[in-house]
Amino acid sequence: MRYKILLAIFSFSLLLAHAQEFYAPNLSPASDLSGTRNPESFKADALLLFRQGRDLEAAGKKPDSDAKYKEAVAVCDTELLADPSRMDAYTVKCWSLFRLEKYKEVIDVGNQGLKVKFDARIIETMGEAYFHLGDDAKALKNLQRYIENIGEYGERVPTAYFYMAESYVRTKRLDHADIAYAMAVYREPGMARWWYRYGSVAESLGENAKAYELYGKALKLSPGMAEAAAGQARLR
Repeated sequence: MRYKILLAIFSFSLLLAHAQEFYAPNLSPASDLSGTRNPESFKADALLLFRQGRDLEAAGKKPDSDAKYKEAVAVCDTELLADPSRMDAYTVKCWSLFRLEKYKEVIDVGNQGLKVKFDARIIETMGEAYFHLGDDAKALKNLQRYIENIGEYGERVPTAYFYMAESYVRTKRLDHADIAYAMAVYREPGMARWWYRYGSVAESLGENAKAYELYGKALKLSPGMAEAAAGQARLR
């Protein structure tokens, strides 16, 4: 219940803060704005290469995964030459460039795609890219815009909240970070690192009992997490 109340308050505050700044288009089921990184509507080749890259990356085979991402980018370039309005190609290209850690290129390609049509998938990826580029203001702007347009149950919403929380920490807005972390773990409770980061902010805010509990949740998911264990040791 507490998290539902926090969610309602936080979402409402985002809408108020950005109601005049952001345009929220009417989205229909046919618009393919699912918020996922693997919509089935993609042409098989580029998406297949991207997925293969993710599988290889998860297996620790970074050179092989990078090769797949580069192939996916090349396929997307070919598709965009044939049809410069193909939003799926812009999206898969952004995802692939992001995995290659080419964050500035993500922004460039994303802006090109957004000139054609609004796409929440691209907005979210750009938000993460801006975070990695150290631009917290633009990271927050894009991640908030993503949540406003996709709704609270989009697949990338938990990750968007997490990156927002991280940006709030970097800009020393710990109260905002506390709420954003709460939203992130409420939507995706299986991420040990997120619980630890949430605990560290609670500790910084002087909420020691809460921080101890949050570190415990991180340790339950990842018993070997040294940072969470050290956090609990400090608070005993």
